[in-house]
Amino acid sequence: MRRRSVEAGPVGRIRAAAGLAVVLFVFAAFPPSGGLGVGSAQAKESTTQSKALAVGASCFYLPAKAFYAFFGAATAGLAYGFTFGDDELANQIWQSSVEGSYVVTPAMIDGKEPVRFKGP
Repeated sequence: MRRRSVEAGPVGRIRAAAGLAVVLFVFAAFPPSGGLGVGSAQAKESTTQSKALAVGASCFYLPAKAFYAFFGAATAGLAYGFTFGDDELANQIWQSSVEGSYVVTPAMIDGKEPVRFKGP
């Protein structure tokens, strides 16, 4: 008889996804020293705390923004069709829903840049 492992099924997949998220969070929040030189042009580099907060906030912000952008794009398409090609209205809906920030950066956490959920 085959024994069913504890990690099989949807619970195992959720545990694996959570473990992967934790590993990615640790590597993103605490990169190895030296790195690739990203941010070396900044006058003051962000703290580890603001980097960790940015990664944590992006875990919730990115899915919400993607959901908003997806349905905004669909609404813009419907508006274009229902107005028989009025691209001005469709562009307004498209720009306000699809453009903007998709991830939270440490500069946003520090208050140096705005978080733009909606486009211009």
